[in-house]
Amino acid sequence: MFKMRSVKEAGLFMWETIKITGVFLFLLICSVQDIKEKQLSVKTLVLSGILFLGLSLFFDRISFAERMGNMMPGMAAFVIAFLTKEQIGYGDAACLIILGSVLSVDSLMRAVMCGLLLLSLCGAVLFLGKKADRKTTLPFVPFLMAGVLWQVFIWERGSL
Repeated sequence: MFKMRSVKEAGLFMWETIKITGVFLFLLICSVQDIKEKQLSVKTLVLSGILFLGLSLFFDRISFAERMGNMMPGMAAFVIAFLTKEQIGYGDAACLIILGSVLSVDSLMRAVMCGLLLLSLCGAVLFLGKKADRKTTLPFVPFLMAGVLWQVFIWERGSL
């Protein structure tokens, strides 16, 4: 039977739905850019970052410290990008910061770990099949998107 929700519950459900949809659209756009152009559009990153952070500030009731903690994986990725001369790109790091504005650090780290595992498996298959060598670069965002899909539908069962 259909159960009536309070206005607050309905608002939270709507925010979760908007958040999941927005994250997937953002990652889909970034995945296409990452595959085709091997870089992410600064305009897309800035606009998405402002939109996600603004909506998160309005709808998510978390402290400033927690929000900054959620963005730490992306900030760490910027440091790694600098130290490794962009073995991981600045766009990937910016993408992680943007996702950190709407995802918990736990959700983001599980998605990143799943994405890295899938990226490693794909790289190993390509390397063993002689389709890639040590210098071959692979786009990370499509694998991150797969990690977020796994996070939402397998781990969290429909929420972020």
